[in-house]
Amino acid sequence: MAIRKSKEKNFNVKGEIEPIKIKCISALEAGGFKKIETNDFLNQIAAIYSKATVVGKIEITLTDNEKGVEIQVKSTANTDNIFALITSPNDKIMNAFTSNLK
Repeated sequence: MAIRKSKEKNFNVKGEIEPIKIKCISALEAGGFKKIETNDFLNQIAAIYSKATVVGKIEITLTDNEKGVEIQVKSTANTDNIFALITSPNDKIMNAFTSNLK
């Protein structure tokens, strides 16, 4: 059984949920995520990240607020390998998403 840890990050962007959701999906595709699934009722997006040294998933929840849209990102990754000692797998998953979010 793999040992998994999670990391969460929240940030606000100006705009409306639907265009932001499309940008999030595009960022996931550009970041190399697979099996991207959306739940339009809950405004959630989930995807799998699987590279040679990092295996995990990401869950994104979009919520309207007075500042625009809050993006809640939660990554969960396997941390029971030698590569996890060098760099955080959760940081790699988060960066794969946030660096492509434009």
